[in-house]
Amino acid sequence: MVEKQQKTNAPNRPPRARSTRRRKPVEVPAEAAEEYGSEQRNALLQAATKYVLERGLQDLSLRAIAAEIGTSHRILIYYFKSADGFWQAVEKKIRREEQRRRHEINSGEWSDVEGAILKLWERYTSDAYLPVMRLLFEIYGRAIRKPERFRGFLDDVILSWVTSLEEDLSERYGQSISEIRIRLRLSIAVFRGLQLDLLTTGDRKTTEAALRLFARSLAHQLTPA
Repeated sequence: MVEKQQKTNAPNRPPRARSTRRRKPVEVPAEAAEEYGSEQRNALLQAATKYVLERGLQDLSLRAIAAEIGTSHRILIYYFKSADGFWQAVEKKIRREEQRRRHEINSGEWSDVEGAILKLWERYTSDAYLPVMRLLFEIYGRAIRKPERFRGFLDDVILSWVTSLEEDLSERYGQSISEIRIRLRLSIAVFRGLQLDLLTTGDRKTTEAALRLFARSLAHQLTPA
């Protein structure tokens, strides 16, 4: 009876991960979940994101991902609550990387629209970043098919660019917010279309030339107020 009571009062711990020989396992500390949950969750998310960037989404199950990163699907469910919660966390991590690169272009650099667009192109099409773009387009496809599951992604992937730039560009170039929004939507469509072209064809020379042509045209339409 005493033993049963002790078990009942035992701290709630995550299930143990199964060992795997595929990759070095992510070890789960022995402390209570409250004390290390965030750190362990971040380590799992980092490992999972790295794997997905290397392999793409394909039709990966939570069990397959868990085995590849050295844990179990029960551990992933423990930290991310559900398969949807896990994939949303991966998707958010990828989006944060895109946003980080966007913010590397400071507002002052938009005084030269053509130069700012070309700098963005250089950063978003680097060899190191192409796997991120490839995965973003994969998420795009899934999000369009299942908008309720990827609502956060769909709400952010276009509008975050527009809202982060519209006020500054409107003031800088003396155009209304509505006019600037239209130009930004067009710019995003061209930019992402050429990124998809690059991923599809591998033709850097022509896609960059097309981007330069568009950037030059946009710069002629925007003159400082």
